Amino acid sequence: MQEKTQISKKDPPTCFSGPDPFFEEKKNAFLAEIYDNNGPGAETIYDLLLSRTRKEGKNLSETNEKYLRQIQVAFKKFKTFLLSPSLSNCSSKMQDKYLELQSLLQQRTKDQSRLLEYVDYKTWEKNLDLAPWQMDLLFTNAVTFQMTSGCSNYCRRCNEWALPKIRSHFSHDALKTILKKLLSRENSDLSLYGASDPLDWEQYPFDLRDVLSGLDYQWEFSLLTKIPRGKQRLLKALLKKEIPLSVSLTDNNRSRVETLEKEMNQSIPKQHNSKDLLIPAGLDEDFISVKPSITDSYGTEIIPDGAWIIIPTFTSALHPFGHKKLPITRETSFFPVKKLGRQALLVDYFKPLEVMGRGRKIFYLQNLLDVQVESILLDNGSDQLTPPGMRNLKEYFSIFNEKPRLQRKKMTRSVINRLKKEFISQGRYKNLPKKVKQHYKAKIRAHLEFCEKKIVKESRLCAVSFFLGAIMSYMENQPVKGRIIAFLIKKEALGLIGKHKNAADPEGSLSILSPACFSSISCDVWEVFRFYAGSLVMGCHKKTISKFITAHPSLYDPVADRFVPGPGHPG
Repeated sequence: MQEKTQISKKDPPTCFSGPDPFFEEKKNAFLAEIYDNNGPGAETIYDLLLSRTRKEGKNLSETNEKYLRQIQVAFKKFKTFLLSPSLSNCSSKMQDKYLELQSLLQQRTKDQSRLLEYVDYKTWEKNLDLAPWQMDLLFTNAVTFQMTSGCSNYCRRCNEWALPKIRSHFSHDALKTILKKLLSRENSDLSLYGASDPLDWEQYPFDLRDVLSGLDYQWEFSLLTKIPRGKQRLLKALLKKEIPLSVSLTDNNRSRVETLEKEMNQSIPKQHNSKDLLIPAGLDEDFISVKPSITDSYGTEIIPDGAWIIIPTFTSALHPFGHKKLPITRETSFFPVKKLGRQALLVDYFKPLEVMGRGRKIFYLQNLLDVQVESILLDNGSDQLTPPGMRNLKEYFSIFNEKPRLQRKKMTRSVINRLKKEFISQGRYKNLPKKVKQHYKAKIRAHLEFCEKKIVKESRLCAVSFFLGAIMSYMENQPVKGRIIAFLIKKEALGLIGKHKNAADPEGSLSILSPACFSSISCDVWEVFRFYAGSLVMGCHKKTISKFITAHPSLYDPVADRFVPGPGHPG
C-alpha cells in the first residue's frame, strides 16, 4: 500500500489559485459591471478586450478565443441593456464594437481553418517551457488528450465551447510521442477528444485508425464522437478493429447514425442523447443561473497549444466550461491527483485537494483553491445541483447529527476489518513499515474519536470556521468574482439576511454564531452557515465572523478526513 503524505511544514507552500489569465479576468469584469448595471464600466472593459484582441492577432490561443466567445454570447444575452443608452449610458458605438470583435473572430476562423497547422512535439514542449518534473506530472495526471483544436460539429450546447471549424492538429509523430509518454506512466484511461471530435484528426496519409490500431499495448481510452460528415468509413473501420468508442446523438447526426447501424447490422454504443442535455451550456448559457457540474474529472488537459489543470465546478457565469482551467507554467508547484468518473464524484470538493508535487510526492493542500470556495458559495444544497454519487455541502453537514454518529459507532467492527484488509492484506502487522503502522493506528483512532459526541461537535464547529475563513479570504482577494457570486446568490442571501435580521444584539454580535449554537442538537447548522456565507458575500457581519474565525482556528486533517482545531485553538 502506498502511504499518502500528510500536511507538514516541509510541504510546498500552498496558496490560492492566483490571478486569472487576462481574457478570463476581463470576461468576469465585464459580467460584474453588467450585473451592477454599470454600462460605462462594461464598455470600458469591452474596449480593453477589443484592443487586446487586435494586438494578439494570430497569437490568440484556443482557450482565450473561448473566453472571447463567452463574452460575445453574454453580450447578446444582455444586449437590451448594453444597446439602450437610456438604460446603460453606454456610447452609441457599442454595437459597432461588438460587430468588430465578431468580425475579428470570424476572420480568425477562416484564416486558421484554411491553413491548418500541425504541431510537432518539440514545438509544443518548447512553448510549454516546463521543468522535467512538471512534464512528468502533466503526463501522469492527464485526463484529456485533445488531438485537434477546433471542431467540425460546433454543437450549440457544447460545454467545452469548442471552436468552430478545425484549426490545428498535433502531428502524427507528436501523437505517437505523447501516447508513449502517457503509457510509460501507466496512464491509459483518458479521453482522446476534449473540445474537438476525435474523428476530425488526420494528417495525410494517416487518420485515427492508423494511430490507434498501431498501438501495441492495452489502452482504456475514451472516444466520444458525433461522426462528422464524411467520416462514416473511418467509424466503420474503427468499429471493425474493435476500438472502443461511443456516439453522442444530436438532431444533426441521428439519421446518419441510424443509417450506419443498418449498414453494419450492429448497434453503435451511445453515451448520451442531445435531448437529454438539459443544462443550458455553450451558446445557450444564460449567465444568470447556477447549473450542475459538467466535468467529472480532476487532472490535466493536453491541447495543441498548451496544457491546463482541470478542477470541476458548477456551471455558471464564473465557469461556463463547468470546470476551472488553471494554467500550467514554470510557477506551478503541484498537480491534482488524477481522478475520473466515480472516483471524481467521491471527492468532497469543499476539502483541501489531494495533489502531487516534485518527486511525485502526494500531499494535501492546506487551503482551498479559489474555485473550491466559489463552489461552496454557489452550492445552495439543492439536489438538482449535484449528480448522483456526489455529496454536497448540506449533506456533509448532516454527518455531524446524532443519528449518523450512532451509526458510525455501530459500524466500528466492520470499519476496523476494512482497515485491516487495506493495510494488512498480506503478511502480518509486525512486518509493516513503521510509518504504515502509524498510519493504520491513526485511521482507527480517527474513527473511534469521530464516534464521540464531544469530537463530533468540535469538528462541526471547526468545519464552519474553516469554510467561513476561506470565504472571508476569498472575498478580500477576489472582489470582481465576489460581485458575480453576489448576483448569482442574491435571492437566497438576502432572504436569509432578512430572516435573521433580529438576531443581532445592540453590540452587533450575533447569538446564532457561537459554539453553543453548534453544540445544540436543534441548531440548523446548514441554514446558519448559508446565512453567514451570504452575509460575507453581501458585506455584512464581517467583524462578528472574523472574531469567530479567530477564536476557532481550524485545519483539515487528511488522515482523520475531518476538520480539527488548529494552532491557538482554545480547546
